[in-house]
Amino acid sequence: MRTKLICVMVVALAVSLTSQVFSNSRTDDPLGIAVSPQTLILSLDQGGAVTVHTAICLTAVDTGSLSLNGVPAESAWADSRGNLVARFNEADVEATVAPPRAILTLEGAMTDGTPFAGSDSVRVIE
Repeated sequence: MRTKLICVMVVALAVSLTSQVFSNSRTDDPLGIAVSPQTLILSLDQGGAVTVHTAICLTAVDTGSLSLNGVPAESAWADSRGNLVARFNEADVEATVAPPRAILTLEGAMTDGTPFAGSDSVRVIE
């Protein structure tokens, strides 16, 4: 019994430390909004999509309400932690930005109708 208790405590500690080590420290946004790629090259196709990672639980979001600088999301799914990840058309997003930097704002609504918004800054190159 004591061994099981120790094992459970070790696992709980490991999970706690892992979530702190692997948290999205790249962004200061309270919703964890992090845009990828961090540099948009307007004269180059970078894969056709801009992806936004968040710290928002996917099941709490109305995925049909998502937009990035007014561009509707093409798809949305959960990452390994259950948090929202959304994909947007690269060309459509690039049409909303200009060098040298841009603020990209993810907007949407929770399933209860509460609106949310969060932003990340990206570098923009011609």
